Amino acid sequence: MDLLLLLLQLIAAVQSFFAYGTAYRLTKNGGDNGVALFGWFFILGLASLIPGLGIYLWFKYRDI
Repeated sequence: MDLLLLLLQLIAAVQSFFAYGTAYRLTKNGGDNGVALFGWFFILGLASLIPGLGIYLWFKYRDI
């Protein structure tokens, strides 16, 4: 059980790094200000709590 919890925390940490990169890309496409960056990072930070979703969004918006 402890190994599973550790693995989920590790995945969430990695996805939070991907969330920052994705938020930066999406901000450069649209608002290009601190409020837009905070908004995207907040939304994508919540998405990074779901295993796999943060990585999926990073791949989806990688080529923008």
